[in-house]
Amino acid sequence: MADLVGARTLTVHLVRHGETESYDHDVGLTGLGRAQAGERGTALADELHDGDQVAFCHPPTLRARETCELVRRAVVDRVRARGIVVTDTGTVVEPGYRNVQVWADGTPREPTQVRRRATELLAGTSLPPGWAVEADRFWRAHDETGDAMRFWLTTPLLWHEPPASVVRRMLDTSAARLAAGLTGHVVVGTHSGCLRALVWWAAGADPGEPDNGAEVVVRLTAGSDLVSVGYGGQEWRCRAPNGPPDWSVARDQWAGS
Repeated sequence: MADLVGARTLTVHLVRHGETESYDHDVGLTGLGRAQAGERGTALADELHDGDQVAFCHPPTLRARETCELVRRAVVDRVRARGIVVTDTGTVVEPGYRNVQVWADGTPREPTQVRRRATELLAGTSLPPGWAVEADRFWRAHDETGDAMRFWLTTPLLWHEPPASVVRRMLDTSAARLAAGLTGHVVVGTHSGCLRALVWWAAGADPGEPDNGAEVVVRLTAGSDLVSVGYGGQEWRCRAPNGPPDWSVARDQWAGS
């Protein structure tokens, strides 16, 4: 995507967390997962230039945090070995890049955080709440097909955050960092569903489950509503959404029309 002359630009590297020990609850990475994060960091460092600014962030899950920290460590080691200097702004928590959320008992939670509770409720004698029924279906898709995210992407769900909302906040979070004056690169440890929804929005087709350690690259330019989304050797130029609307507000408007 051609940059506006003199405009600030930001490249966001959205990295799927490395292989995790389990999805029964929020846990850290396996040895292979740690290696995957390190390999991604080395590859990212080879794209950097002397004087670049790099920020690192992650949502509040253990597997994403460990991925981000290991990617950063590998970047630092590699740029030192290359003999270049980059500005490392450190690692911070950024909830805007969080995984899809489940509205469980009045609180938004990450899917691994509600799995055990949903199983307990389904095993009870009373009718379980709707969020637990949905969560159980989500995890059964994971166990039976290995693709719970396709279930989420293609199934009408009332207690799970919809894919469109995830795409919007990923773009909004990135745009907010650019608006705050950040330039250069942001490296984010995040989750497969976020990446998959974003690429599906940009490309118009399901990319399938990304490998652990794979990245989706989003490029933004200050003063432009165009973004580029890159994945798997392809890149799509898109117009950033000025919406979608708050459908609860739209519903009320329709009711009065």
